[in-house]
Amino acid sequence: MNLNIYVFFSALIVILGVLLNYVSSAGAPHIIIILADDLGWNDVGFHGSDQIPTPNIDALAYNGVILNSHYVQPTCTPSRAALLTGKYPMRLGLQGKPFPPGQPATLPSAKLMSDYLKELGYSTRLVGKWHLGYTRWNDTPTYRGFDHHFGYLNGFTSYYDYLTTWTHRGVTYTGFDLRRDRDPAWEYQGQYATDVFTQEALTIIQAHDANIPLFLYVSHLAVHAGNEGKLLEAPQETINNFRYIADSNRRTYAAMVSKLDDSVGAIVETLEQKGMLQNSVIVFLSDNGAPTMGMFSNWGSNYPLRGIKDTLFEGGIRSASFVWSPLIVQNARVSNELIHITDWLPTFYSAAGGDISAIDPDLDGLDQWSSLVYDLPSPRADILLNIDEKDRNAALRFNNWKLIVGPPSLQSNDGYFGESGKNVQRLITYNTSAIAYSPAGRSIAKVSFTPVLEPDYSILRDQATLRCLPEKGKRSSCDPSSGAVCLYDIPSDPCEENNLAQYFPTIVRRMKRALVEYRSGLTPQLNQDLDIEKDDPKLFQYTWNPWVDCVDVTCSA
Repeated sequence: MNLNIYVFFSALIVILGVLLNYVSSAGAPHIIIILADDLGWNDVGFHGSDQIPTPNIDALAYNGVILNSHYVQPTCTPSRAALLTGKYPMRLGLQGKPFPPGQPATLPSAKLMSDYLKELGYSTRLVGKWHLGYTRWNDTPTYRGFDHHFGYLNGFTSYYDYLTTWTHRGVTYTGFDLRRDRDPAWEYQGQYATDVFTQEALTIIQAHDANIPLFLYVSHLAVHAGNEGKLLEAPQETINNFRYIADSNRRTYAAMVSKLDDSVGAIVETLEQKGMLQNSVIVFLSDNGAPTMGMFSNWGSNYPLRGIKDTLFEGGIRSASFVWSPLIVQNARVSNELIHITDWLPTFYSAAGGDISAIDPDLDGLDQWSSLVYDLPSPRADILLNIDEKDRNAALRFNNWKLIVGPPSLQSNDGYFGESGKNVQRLITYNTSAIAYSPAGRSIAKVSFTPVLEPDYSILRDQATLRCLPEKGKRSSCDPSSGAVCLYDIPSDPCEENNLAQYFPTIVRRMKRALVEYRSGLTPQLNQDLDIEKDDPKLFQYTWNPWVDCVDVTCSA
């Protein structure tokens, strides 16, 4: 054997031995979820755009596993329900629209990720957005498995004053929505939300006993729009960094993404300083695609994907996502294996050392831990993307195929929107040094056995960049609002430009039958007429507050 090859493999065996020995002795890993809100597919550097630098996010992505086929739900509440329950929202009655203020429906009494991890000895903390109902105190995070919650209960709030405004039947309601557990946190008014939630996460990490496993769920407001008239907000000094972006709204959005990236870097750096990073699993994802236009538009970009938030096209449900951990043996790669947001509950439970056979057998999520760690095939062959019995639409991914049936909720959202992020004069070349020397990049280098080198960033970025069909391949578009059935070969046609339904009728029939089988387990949507008059913030010292009596004495006011 060539001496150099022998030395290489000998060194590799030693490294793997050290890693496996470390994994077996370090105990359950710290689990950190960083959930961005309404972040566009194309608004991170690792997907090929130069327009908005995200050096900290990119550093984690390149040193971890970029999940290029990670699916979520079309809107906020359904995605968050899927994440925490491990079940498709249609089984919970949450497959419809996200909860507005005063919605009596809440997350059903399923066992949550926080409950499962708490049973394994984890400290469980939620920072930021809940958006799963708050009719009673029993429905709020600290009664659903979280030790503490600092954040807001509704789907959005404003970035500086934490006021949430909603108009119902011609009446406008405005209330304060920021709490530490049950108490309003008025003292944070005037401070920028992304910074406030970041500092809370850092404080939790700094005060945490590293010998106790931590589950930290950072559910950012960024980059969701705020109230009408003040949709996008960011510090002016950050906005000024993006003068090269012509559109003023897009410029502010870029600043919001930049502050989100700073947050990721600060969290990773603090984990390293605390000695926790080397035994952590960090997942970054968006809850759905960006709403480039329409209600609560944030000017995000899902380029080159079709559709935006609240659609079943890829732009609405394909999430900018990755997982990073020193525990991942086969890292620095782009995975095109199927993974769904429901998978994180059993995956984290497995990573934490739990017995998968002990969890709810009716979960839709699958344990992906071995697949992620060792680059094995995904256990998934299909993903139910949604069934909405009110809008009468559904979608299913089966191996390479994707089927969409039924009219979209808004036909105008099903096109192609958003900036490409290419040819930005200020950023002619991708700044790999900024990634390597970002807070996240430097921290990763301190704990990684084999940190990824700068030349590899461009290779991984190219692999993670989606490309549409050439013009000659765009033979048959599809408009589901006209009653057409849309069938796409997603790996070869990620932009959903060539409908193959007429060429593969057997596949269409098979996937339709699968949708019928899934529908047999559907729970009718829980959304009800708003009870907002009883939840009027004026009745609760101008805060959004639970308005129905508790169902037991443990949470009575």
